[in-house]
Amino acid sequence: MTSVILSQGTSLPGRTAVLCLLVGATTAYLWYRFPLARFTNTLSPAKPTSHSTRSTRRGVHLSQVNPDKKEADTDIDIIAIHGLDTKSPDTWTWVDPSDPTNTCNWLADPRMLPSRVGAARIFTCDWPADMLQPSGLVQKTIEEYAVLLLDGIQRELPVTNPTRRENRPVFFIASCLGGIVLAKALVDAGEEQLPFKRAIGGIVFLATPFRGTSFREVAALAEPFLTVWAWNRGQEASKLLGHVKGSTFDLETLTSLPRKVLPWVPGWLYQEKQLVDEVSANLDIVSKPLPLDRPHVLTNKFGGPDCSDYKKVSAKIEELLRKIREGAPLAQADIWIRDKHYTEDKLKVERLSGEAISMDHCYINLAIIEQPDKTWNRPEPRSEADSATQSSPFSRSARLRVETPDKNIQVELPSLFNSRKRGDSEVQPRRILIRGRAGVGKTTLCKKIVYEFTRRTWSQWNELFDRVLWVPLRHLKLDERRQIAGYSFYHLFSHEFFSVPNQRLDLARALSDTLDETKSRRTLFILDGLDEISQDLSDGSDMFRFLKELLDQPNVIIMSRPSGTLPTGLRGIDIELETIGFYPDQISEYLERTVPEKANEILSFLQGHVLLLDLVRIPIQLDALCFIWDRGLDPGMRLDTMTAIYRAIEHALWKKDIVQLEKTDGGKPVTRFLIQDSDLYEIGKLAKDEICFLEGLAFTGLYNDVIDFESRHRNDISTHFKPPFLLDKTLPRLSFLRTSDPLSKHDKRSYHFLHLTYQEYFAARYFVRQWKVQWKAENPVKCLTLSGGQIENIKPISFLQKHKYDPRYDIFWRFVTGLLDDDGKALGFFQAVEAEPRDLLGPTHQRLKNNWNSGCYSNAASRENPG
Repeated sequence: MTSVILSQGTSLPGRTAVLCLLVGATTAYLWYRFPLARFTNTLSPAKPTSHSTRSTRRGVHLSQVNPDKKEADTDIDIIAIHGLDTKSPDTWTWVDPSDPTNTCNWLADPRMLPSRVGAARIFTCDWPADMLQPSGLVQKTIEEYAVLLLDGIQRELPVTNPTRRENRPVFFIASCLGGIVLAKALVDAGEEQLPFKRAIGGIVFLATPFRGTSFREVAALAEPFLTVWAWNRGQEASKLLGHVKGSTFDLETLTSLPRKVLPWVPGWLYQEKQLVDEVSANLDIVSKPLPLDRPHVLTNKFGGPDCSDYKKVSAKIEELLRKIREGAPLAQADIWIRDKHYTEDKLKVERLSGEAISMDHCYINLAIIEQPDKTWNRPEPRSEADSATQSSPFSRSARLRVETPDKNIQVELPSLFNSRKRGDSEVQPRRILIRGRAGVGKTTLCKKIVYEFTRRTWSQWNELFDRVLWVPLRHLKLDERRQIAGYSFYHLFSHEFFSVPNQRLDLARALSDTLDETKSRRTLFILDGLDEISQDLSDGSDMFRFLKELLDQPNVIIMSRPSGTLPTGLRGIDIELETIGFYPDQISEYLERTVPEKANEILSFLQGHVLLLDLVRIPIQLDALCFIWDRGLDPGMRLDTMTAIYRAIEHALWKKDIVQLEKTDGGKPVTRFLIQDSDLYEIGKLAKDEICFLEGLAFTGLYNDVIDFESRHRNDISTHFKPPFLLDKTLPRLSFLRTSDPLSKHDKRSYHFLHLTYQEYFAARYFVRQWKVQWKAENPVKCLTLSGGQIENIKPISFLQKHKYDPRYDIFWRFVTGLLDDDGKALGFFQAVEAEPRDLLGPTHQRLKNNWNSGCYSNAASRENPG
């Protein structure tokens, strides 16, 4: 608990009077001045007077002064306690001496404290602090006032809640003698009040006299006057004043107590004495009290937000509230995730060259388009032509669409949660599904959201949410630690956020507890990779149960490739969106930032290749083109077809990877300088084993409709293709592959090609290799079935006849045509296409035939969009 004393720092001049004479004089005066009242009071109980009943309710009562802050949204409760012989809101209200109608309550004014305390609620606490009490009541001691205060506050505002494990912090602002009563209450609180004491995060004392001789002297002189005054009114003086005589106090303040209670006494009969001197204005636990330049009566009143003393007080309150928030377990969990989990390394975006691009210099605004008529719990609908391969990522209708969407359905990331029209109604999106093809930037989108949120760039997001939790769903099935009964959010947070660099299970518990209450509305989940897990969890399993609970959170962004499906029985999706890569103007911006010297040259080239211009709107494709251009094109290499462009990309990337793979030539390490002028043939010899494995991996994936290669897939493929190297050492060094989780162990990772077209390109290379030597019986097409491990050896001509009209092999056949055309062997392939069986009216046959008739097999690939 933190305490801060705010004291008055100047003294008023006064003249010394012999106050002991004042006692007798005043007693005589009152005796003769109010005889009737004295006589009446001896016969009957006193009637209430305006002074003695300035509070219409006895006991302790709380009133919230900023009602816009609701129970569900608040994180701290602020309670302001007035001093002796006053009440709320008078204690906290400044009145202009020249215009009594001009007032300011700094606790309630929206320009003042409410604007400085965030989500905290502000209460005033009224307690029976009248200096004159009804004579019929048993007068309370300071101990009894303390018990009454504590009991009343806990009854009206309990800090403990059976639905909350963590008690909400309480912060006090105590004025003058109200601080004495509060301090006494906290010191004397018993075991049953322990939860309340633990919930107290801080106290600001305003002119509270903890110890000092000056206040004791004034109180001793004032008590006789109050006793006589109360007796003549049929009342009694509060025993609080008697406690003051013997108390120790701790703020430097000024006042004249006699003047407050006896305004009719002539000024020359009393002295104005400093209530607490500077020596006594220190509470032992507060080393540096904050002085205010104002009299005691105004230490709890401020004329407006520009008042210098108000700025001191509010700044100190704001500082203490920040410390309370940072010290709470939930706040510690948020800080841990921000500083130790969302590290710069985790959020970086890496180019093919290996250079990291900081999100701070991120050049893209990922384009998102709304799909208003899509059914959220099914995969993307396919055309009739490929209904047989509905779930295939290789089917034509499942290819990424790269056209620029209409302006009225574009959604900017900062406004993602803005309300929008849907039909005749308006929806406030909180549950969002975002689909996107491989390589289009879904993971980059996750990183960008986390980056911008943690740096509070998008203020509207920070107003809605306290935290963003990015969860790669693949971890639920790949991490053996998670295969436990009763898996819960506590386990998820422990494994995902609080296990590195060391375990903090207490923070995992604090975070999971927020999901059991209304605070869950302040947590946004980003669930990345629905497609990677939705097909692998059996309905009815414990992990499937938890996955449904996770997907059913009130605030969620679900990322998925088009094939991902949501389980049934969840609350609805508010909007479904699709990532589509770069807009045309962003391509120019990317080039200017990445290869400024060659930006115009590349743009000119792209304008002459329509399909390539579309494909480089996919971020990874544009990065690949920039990479080969930046490294320099080999002399004589033409980029007039799609196949030629992919060969150039392959050539440039192998040059980089050969160095990474630590290849040797003649016993000497191969350096970048040594191979900078090597052609594709020479590069192919150095990387022969890796190229062959990539070809087999790509083809087997295409054959099995697999684009994510898990450990079991890689093991099956390596068993049949037998690479002479260790996969866990080699695959991370290949630029053509990406892993979803580079920080996990090798057997827990899944790998995918940079883009679907790279997988199809290497698959085509494998087929062409077998086609060229198909007359050799030992070189069939190996068709490995991953689900069962069976392998079928098929002649290349037979494979062509079986799959030449299969829509998901469309781009594959284009690359096959282009690769054979480069080697002058396309004629034999086309003759095989023309052979039986033939679908003369089918789109694939007609496309290949038109390409042949135009004399440019592979050029056709640059004229037609594969999507």
